[in-house]
Amino acid sequence: MTVGERTDARVLTPRLVALIPLVLALLSMIGPFSIDTPFPAFASMGAELSVTAGELQLVVTSYLLAFAAMSIFHGPLSDAVGRKPVIVWSLVVYAVASVGCAFAPSLEWLLVGRVAQGLAAGGSTIVSRTVIRDLFDGPQAQRMMSQVAVIFGVAPAVAPIVGGLLIQVGPWESVFWFMAALAVALVVLTVTLLPESHPPERRVPLRV
Repeated sequence: MTVGERTDARVLTPRLVALIPLVLALLSMIGPFSIDTPFPAFASMGAELSVTAGELQLVVTSYLLAFAAMSIFHGPLSDAVGRKPVIVWSLVVYAVASVGCAFAPSLEWLLVGRVAQGLAAGGSTIVSRTVIRDLFDGPQAQRMMSQVAVIFGVAPAVAPIVGGLLIQVGPWESVFWFMAALAVALVVLTVTLLPESHPPERRVPLRV
């Protein structure tokens, strides 16, 4: 089966094939960015919310637990309804959750937003890898996965730098506004550049 036959949305032109790894890599970066970008903001976050450094660790823990709990469902959900709907709607939820974190008046509300971020983040981080397997075979799939992995590996190093720069020019809430803006930008890229790699005839009913 050729690449063109494996998508129901469009034939993959060379230009689109070149852009897909970048889009998928950016989608996969949501996970580490969500973990590492807030770290530089912890000091000002703790001061404004009147919480200790130990309590602030829940900002990471709540996200990771929610991400882990939901990660087992994103794959089967995308098998049932398609890859793009899961990616797009998870990014929309992630953007809304990020805005909620930016407006959080207390640690408790911030943790609610972080849980929502964790539940949504896997939709892009996990399903984006599945898209590669849907679209490509053999050496081409390996090259694509390697390119995505390289960009994904840079994210944990870049995220704290981005967070530090944001704190230099704005309050701690700017970190979460950045996450929301990133999610919106990824929605646009996904809708315009990413083909639906799992057409209706290949879908299976969702059975939890």
